[in-house]
Amino acid sequence: MSDSAVPAMSPYHAVASSSGEAIWFNGALVTVKVSGEWSGDAFSLVEVVSPRGRATGLHTDPSHETFYVLEGELLLHVDGEEQHLGAGETMSVRHGVPHAFLVVSELARFLVLNTPGTHDRFFRDGGEPATDRDFAAAPPPDHERTLAAAREHGVVFLGPPPFAGLSVTQVSG
Repeated sequence: MSDSAVPAMSPYHAVASSSGEAIWFNGALVTVKVSGEWSGDAFSLVEVVSPRGRATGLHTDPSHETFYVLEGELLLHVDGEEQHLGAGETMSVRHGVPHAFLVVSELARFLVLNTPGTHDRFFRDGGEPATDRDFAAAPPPDHERTLAAAREHGVVFLGPPPFAGLSVTQVSG
């Protein structure tokens, strides 16, 4: 098995379950499983682990984004509608469509696939390397850094998380 630093011309890419480039991104642990660089920017794949109450601000992405929940539960707000996603469920959001998510379970672990595959660069530029994967060691959110990375990578924040009456404890963007 290898980590995410695989040359772009490699005919395959394999990453062990506890491997990959780990990044703290506003209270979430993001692990790059396949970088956009490897796929020639065709796609990128990250695993996200996030605690209850973490939400993204309402935003649009320059890529199509697919969420696949491995453990826990997310509440997604997409173009004015809300939908719960539990383990084994998937939702795809077209590029440019306003959306946000909120972790409603104690912890959620999910995959995010982006096409084209440049979103791992947004996480890298908006976060910081995770030398320890323990949430107690997570740095505090850096919203200025996130917004600068968003501007650089075409992510447009439209407003706060749209989850009225729900317990949002951390906001990304």
